Amino acid sequence: MANLPEDIVDRIRALERQVHRLTTYVNSKPGGTPTALAATEPSPPQAQEASGEEPPRPDGTAAAP
Repeated sequence: MANLPEDIVDRIRALERQVHRLTTYVNSKPGGTPTALAATEPSPPQAQEASGEEPPRPDGTAAAP
């Protein structure tokens, strides 16, 4: 990551940490689709999307109205 501005490098590292946390969370849930299949199959639409509500953001900020 040479020659990238420090803020970009910091953001990439933060995203890598977030991916790691989410992967750990998903893999620790009992049941569901095995990890190998989950990576190749698209996820089904969720009820929240149909109701117009957005899921909470990982960084804890509220979505813009």
